[in-house]
Amino acid sequence: MTDEDKQPQGQGQPTNPDQGNGDKVTFTDEQQSVIDNLINNKIAKLNEKHAADLKNRQAEWEQEKVQAVKTAEERAKMSADERAKAEAADREKSLDQQRAQLNRKMQELTTKSMLMDRGISADMLPLVMGATDDETTQNLDLLEKYVSQQVQKAKDELMAGHQNPVNGSGNRGNSFADNPWAKESFNLSKQNAIAMTDPEMARQMIAAAKPTGYYVQPS
Repeated sequence: MTDEDKQPQGQGQPTNPDQGNGDKVTFTDEQQSVIDNLINNKIAKLNEKHAADLKNRQAEWEQEKVQAVKTAEERAKMSADERAKAEAADREKSLDQQRAQLNRKMQELTTKSMLMDRGISADMLPLVMGATDDETTQNLDLLEKYVSQQVQKAKDELMAGHQNPVNGSGNRGNSFADNPWAKESFNLSKQNAIAMTDPEMARQMIAAAKPTGYYVQPS
């Protein structure tokens, strides 16, 4: 056996930490800053929501405790017959609350199914869910109508930008102002909006800005 045969497996072989991981995505400092800010803002909002939910729940616990003490004091003064009627009313109230919760959960499931059928994010559920299926359908129709109007408005504005005269630098006047692919006005959300509504304009803006790192490209 030669020295080469005795060499342990894995030693003497070049390593590549990126091997098998596909193309590595890199970001400019400005792009990384935008991404970090988006993540930090999302975390901050989640923490605020959690703190608010906890505070509200603690207030509810205190209110329930006060009500329980008050109810116990009132029941102690009742006769046996009065106490039995009051407890029966409490049970009926509890059943009504459970039915309402069950109905709401069923309505949420139905609404989520409607959203999926129309290709709309489930995040829109609180906005469109109605008391009945018919009411939810009406809300969805209004939402789709509004979105269509906004998309058409964006397209009209972009098309109007195409008609602007070319300025001295070779770029369109207003259509290339605030170019979201440019370093000084980099904006991923605007990139995505333009790429979705006007791919040709997006390509021209990319060519003018010559961005580096990660950016939205039209399909």
